[in-house]
Order: sequence, then C-alpha cells, then structure tokens
Amino acid sequence: MNVNPQPKKHRHSHGTRPGVRLADTTAKTLITLGGIGTIVAVCGVLVFLLWVVMPLFGGASIDSQASNSTGPKDILPAYLAMDDPQQLGLYLTSAGQAGLFRLAANAPALSQSLASAPVASTSPATAPGPTPTITAAAACGQNDAVAVGYQNGAIRLGRVTVVSQLLGPDAPDASPLEARNLPVGQSIAADAALWDRLTDEKWQRRTLKVEMDDPLETGSDQPVVLLDYLQQSSGHLVAALTADGQVVVESVRQQRNMMTGKTTQRVTRANLPTHAHVQGKPIFLGVFGLGDGLVLAWEDGSLLRYDIRDLQKPALVETVDLLADPQARLTALHFVLGRNSLVAGDSKGQLSVWFRTKPPQATTSDGATFVLTRTLPGRTHAVTAIASSYRRRLVAVGYADGHLDLIHVTSGKVLASLDVGADQPVTALAMAPKDDGILALSASGWRQWRIDVGYPEVTFNSIFSPVWYEGYNQPVHVWQSSAATDDFEPKLGLIPLVFGSLKATLYAMLIATPLALLAAIYTSEFLHPRVKARVKPTIELMASLPSVVLGFLAGLVIAPFVENVIPSVLLGLFTVPLVFLAGAIVWHLLPYRLTLRLDSQRLWFLLLLLPLGLVSAYLLGPWMELWLFAGDLHHWLDGQIGSPAGGWVLLLMPLTALLTVMLVTRWIDPWLREHSSAWTRARAARVNALRFVCGCCLTVLLALSGAYLLTLLGWDPRGPWTLAGIDLAPMQTYVQRNALIVGFAMGFAVIPIIYTIADDALSAVPDHLRSASLGAGATPWQTAVRVIIPTAMSGLFSAVMVGLGRAVGETMIVLMAAGNTPVLKANIFEGFRTLSANIATEMPEAVRNSTHYRTLFMTALVLFILTFIINTLAEAVRLRFRKRAFQL
Repeated sequence: MNVNPQPKKHRHSHGTRPGVRLADTTAKTLITLGGIGTIVAVCGVLVFLLWVVMPLFGGASIDSQASNSTGPKDILPAYLAMDDPQQLGLYLTSAGQAGLFRLAANAPALSQSLASAPVASTSPATAPGPTPTITAAAACGQNDAVAVGYQNGAIRLGRVTVVSQLLGPDAPDASPLEARNLPVGQSIAADAALWDRLTDEKWQRRTLKVEMDDPLETGSDQPVVLLDYLQQSSGHLVAALTADGQVVVESVRQQRNMMTGKTTQRVTRANLPTHAHVQGKPIFLGVFGLGDGLVLAWEDGSLLRYDIRDLQKPALVETVDLLADPQARLTALHFVLGRNSLVAGDSKGQLSVWFRTKPPQATTSDGATFVLTRTLPGRTHAVTAIASSYRRRLVAVGYADGHLDLIHVTSGKVLASLDVGADQPVTALAMAPKDDGILALSASGWRQWRIDVGYPEVTFNSIFSPVWYEGYNQPVHVWQSSAATDDFEPKLGLIPLVFGSLKATLYAMLIATPLALLAAIYTSEFLHPRVKARVKPTIELMASLPSVVLGFLAGLVIAPFVENVIPSVLLGLFTVPLVFLAGAIVWHLLPYRLTLRLDSQRLWFLLLLLPLGLVSAYLLGPWMELWLFAGDLHHWLDGQIGSPAGGWVLLLMPLTALLTVMLVTRWIDPWLREHSSAWTRARAARVNALRFVCGCCLTVLLALSGAYLLTLLGWDPRGPWTLAGIDLAPMQTYVQRNALIVGFAMGFAVIPIIYTIADDALSAVPDHLRSASLGAGATPWQTAVRVIIPTAMSGLFSAVMVGLGRAVGETMIVLMAAGNTPVLKANIFEGFRTLSANIATEMPEAVRNSTHYRTLFMTALVLFILTFIINTLAEAVRLRFRKRAFQL
C-alpha cells in the first residue's frame, strides 16, 4: 500500500526587513532629535533674553578709587567740578580764587584770581591782592559758565575753563626748566600751567582760563548771600539774595536782526515781593529751567515759589512746607537735570523730590502746584551735600557721617553706597560729565571713585507700576523712549505695550473666532462634499497673503474708507447677522417641496444675504447717525454734541440680544416644545418667525431702557473712566487707525488658521456618532450642536488658541494699522502699540547695550512669558475638553 508523502510546508519569515528597521530607527531618531532640538532652542531663546535683560536690575560697579588728604581748602560748595577724563578738579574759593588740581596723590595744583593775573604754585593757594571776598557762587550746568557774588553786593558772570595743549619735541624750548627735566609720567605746576610729560617727546600743558564780565549791580551794598544763574538761548537770567533780604532778578535778552545782523540787548530787573513773614534767613535760592519761576527755602522747610514769567509783575504764588517731620531741619536742596525738580535733604537723613504739576483744580495764578512726588532712600544722619548729573536724573548725596549714596531720582534706585572715610561730613560733591565718576570733599581731604552706573532708570516698579514723572499730575504708565530735549528722562513702562497687545488680540479674536468657527461648522456638517472641496482650499489660500500687505491695505485703504462711513460700519455689525437670521426664518416659511428643490442652491442663497446686509447698513447708517449721534458721530465722540444715550444704545445692543436669547431659551422654547408636537411645519415656521420678530423688538426695547437709565445716572460712554491709569471709556475720540481697523485686518489673517484646524477637528468625529444621532430623530443642526461640537471641543479650542498665538505675535498689521501710539485706552476707536510692533519700530534706533536696547529685549521677554502662560493655560483647558470628549 503506497502512502503519498505529505508535501513540505513553505516556512514564511515573520521578521522585519532590515531596510524597514533602518527606516524606523532613522525616523525615530530624527523625530527625537527634532523634539529635543525644539525644546533646547526655546530654552536657548529664554536664556539669551535673560542674559541680555538681567544687567538692567543691577547696581553701579566701582572700577577704581583715589584719595588725598591735602586737597583744596576753603572752597565754595556751589562750585566743584571734574573734567571729562577725571584727571583734574576745578573749584572756587571764597577768597576769589579759581583753582585747578590734579586728582592724584601729592599732585601739583594751580590757582588764579578772578580779578588779577594767574598765579601758579605747587599747592592750592590764594593770590594776593585787593580781590573782594566771594560770598556766593553758582554754576550753570556743564558749559563752564559761573556767576559769583561779592561782599560789596556786586555780581560778576564769566567762564572758568581748562585749556589743554599737546606739545611736541619743540616744547622744551618754550617750557620752563622744571618741565624740560620732568620724568615721563610726572606732573608739575610751573609758569602758570600744569605740565605732564607723556613720553620722551610729548608734553601736555593745561592752563586755567578765566573770563569775567563787568560787575552787575544789585542796588544794594550788602553781601550777596545766595545766587543762581541760568543761561538761555537768547540771554541769561541771574537771581540774587543780599544780606538785607532783598531778592533781585535780572534778565538779559538778546535779539538778532536777520536783515541787518545787528544784535540788540534788553535788560529787565525786578525786586521780588518781601518774604519777611518767614522767620530766619533763606538757605537756598533757585531759578527753574525755563526761567519762569523762582524758589526761596528756609531751614525750617518753608519754601516760597514766585512767578517771574513777567518781571514787570513778579508774584508770590504759593508757600510749601518741604519737611514732614517738624523736628527736622532742611540741610540741603538741589536741582536735578532740567532744573524743574528739587531734591530736599534734612537733618534726619530723609530725602524727598518735589516738582511742579498742573492739576485741573489748581488755584494758583500760574495754574501750577509744587508737590511732593516721592521719597528717596535715605540714612539716619543729616544730609550735608547734594550733586546732580549732567545727563540723567542721578544725584550723589553726602551725609554727616562721611557716607554718600548714588541714587536715581525717578526710579528711586540706590546704585552705590560709598564711604568717604574718617567720619567727617561730606562738604561738597561733583559728578563727572559722563556720570562715570564722583568726587567728594570733606575736612579730611578729597576722594574720587570711577564708577559704571549701569542702568539706573530701570527697576521692576518703573517697568510694571505707575511712575510719577516730572511734569505729570499723577503716577502713570508711559512708554516714551526718546525726545528732542537734552533734559528728557526716558519713560520705559511696559504696561501700555502689554495692554496694546491684549487689545489687538481681543478685537481680532472677537471678529475672527465666530466667523471661522461658524464657517467650519457649516462646511463640515451642512455643505455638500463637492462644494466643500473647493471652498476649503479657497479659505486656506487667505493665509498665504503676507501680513505686510494686509497692514498696507488696512492702513492706507480700509482706514480712510471706514472713517467716512463709520456709522454704516457699526450698523453693519448688527445688520449682517440679522439678515442671515432673517434669511433662515424666510427659508423655513417657504413650502417644504420648494425648499427640497432649492436645497442644492442654499449656499448661493446665503451668499446673496451678505451684500443685502451690507447695503442695508450703508443705506441706514446715516439715519442711525442722525438718530443716535445728533448727525455727526465724530463730533459726538469728542463730546461736542449729542446725548450719551446714543452710545449706550449701540453698546448695550449685544448684551440685550444675549439676554433676550437667554430669556427665550429659558422660558419660551420649553413651552413651544411642549405644545408644538402636533403643529404643521408651516405653523411652526410662522410661530418661529413671530418669536424672532418679538425677540428683536425686545432687544431694542431693553437697549433703549438701559441707555435711558445710564444717562439718567450721569454715566457717559465717552468718559472719563479711569482705573489703575487705564482709560476705560469705550467710545471716545475717533482716530483713523484704530483697534477696529486692526480687528478687521488681523481677523482676516487669523480666520484661515482657525477655520482649517476647526474643520479638521469636526471632520475627525466618527461618522457613527452622526448616524446614531440622526437615526434617533435629531435634526442635522441638533446633531452638530449637541453631538459633533462637544466631541470636537478640544480640537476647536486648539484652533482658537493657535489663532490667538498668531494674533499675539502679529507685527506688521498692528504696526501699519494701529497708529503706533502706546496709550492706555480701551476705546475701540483709539490706536495702540503692541510689544512686537514696539520691538520692530525701535530696535534699529537703539544703541547697543544701552538701557533702551536692553529694555527692548525685556519687551521680548515679556512677550515670550505672556505667550508661554497663555499657551500653558490653553493646553490645560484643551486636555480637559479632550478628557470629556473621550468619555462621550
């Protein structure tokens, strides 16, 4: 019996081919590296921003210091200065000497009488001769101008300058013997000059040049006790107080005839009203930077402010008490840069800053009030000397215990605390012209520091809190990084920029989000797939339009057009959705067979409703303007005409519409569902139309009632409404490039992103959920609202958040269409500036490593953190929606 053998089975290999394994490994590696690289790149950006920004919050650094116990004696504290390289010190003595000394140990010095020939010596000395005793002196900024007052009541103006010459090999023939034999690197005072031998063949010669004008008479033979000197573009102004209590102000104005070239001079002199009602003698006299005011201060803290704008009629404006503690005594008072702010120091070491403001309720003749704006960090010992910077609002403050502090007046930041030594009071201070050095004098000599002040204008409070800047009536949030005047102080508050970014994002999302989501729902759930295949790519093509083009069109085309038809634009925000809702009502009123026949043409029917809504708004806009805004919206916004009720009607309409929907949903719809089960389709459509009309009437009625009530209470949508420095008035002052224009343009840019992601999320919902809902008797709209949208909610939220991220970082649209004004106004018709636009605007002009430059990087860091926080919160919400959708 033959048995057929079983055929051999072919064994199949179930292993993965090497090529596939290689591809999988490569893909896995690339994806892993890409993810890690993305995280590293983001962290690297954060680290770089922190590296650039952190120096802003540091203090000053001390590079070097020098001291000398044999410094100049008997100097006038009102005049002490350093040269730019910080090699020389310049001073005046009460004996009528101008002195020049080297800022080095055991270095020679030079002095010259203000009334006689120069005298040179190896130590500070007074020149012999009948020079009247100087009793007061005043320096005028950084231009070497000086005014001195004498014992006999005279005043002289002049200039004390240092003349420097670099001499070559021929110098020994023209120099004294001491200079010829001078070793390299040594200095000597000879032949009325300071000589420095730089190399074997190079000498530097410095002389003191004193030029004094003829004496000015004060009308009194009493000594000049206090003096101030102000140089102006057209002349000068001198104010003096004599020992007999007389205050004299002399103004010299020069005018040049452009035709003849002849210069004429007009001199005006005035005696200020008496101040005898204040006890004791004044210790300070000062003239404001514009020459329009003068102040006198006493030891008890009393200050009198005079208005000297018209020297023919000078007037005492107000009396102010500078000291909060009645036990304290005023020991120092000094102007800071610009000569509009005064820093006051008392016997208890307290420092305060005062300047003029112009509040609306001021009762003074000049409309200004001298107010305390801030207190600076002080010490427990008396303030003995104050010196100010020539470039910034920096002051060096000396105390009775021999310490001094370097403080920024506006920010209140203490940059450095230094010790003069020997527990001797600091008698005089001077700051270098470039703010890179301090010179302090005491009874034990002088001490000099070379410093780097860093970035004194910036603190966390100055960036994110209101700051009381000079000339403002109250603390404010301001961004203003540059100006045309030398005494300008940068205002680097970031809150207006953060507010502008949030404002732009809000209005853009208010316009883009409902349109994009509704379009996604319609194309995903109601539009025929063949039509959707054409519509969706068309909408996605909108994203390819460059933002600079959108900004150009918004700023130069849309903004002027909207300004001319703004009432119709505002009305269009209501008529367009109203026409679409009315179209839906009309569709249901049509016979059922007709709607079935026209169902394939529904899209074209909807497209016709858009121009109908726009035309309605265009035609009815002038009538709305006449009814609500007295015929001119622009003048109504400026508060020139009209009642507040018109604005309230427009603002309350969305809220009353939402309230009406809630009332109908809560009370009317349940009743209709209960009683309409036996109704015919035509009857249900008619009742639905009646409900729509009644709802519209109720919305308008509620808006009118609310507007009447708010107007009766005295509330006006045009303001003023302020909270934390933000103007919350929703309607005020129309500006052509405003938030509404940005909302339109940026919304156009954001819609494609939100629409695409939302449509994909809706399309990803399993079809069996749709089939189950429709099979249970639900309508397509009920299925979309109650089944599809809740399931796809995480994807819809992601779409909105991606669009939000696109709006927050947008630059060109807001740069070209938002007016680029960093203001804190919630008004939809007002411009703003965003964080990103600010960087794009000012970074090309910022000096590298300057305060402005690093603050712009701080702006980028704030934008980075703001985006990170928003995205983190959005991800948390998205995960919650995803969890709920998974449970469905």
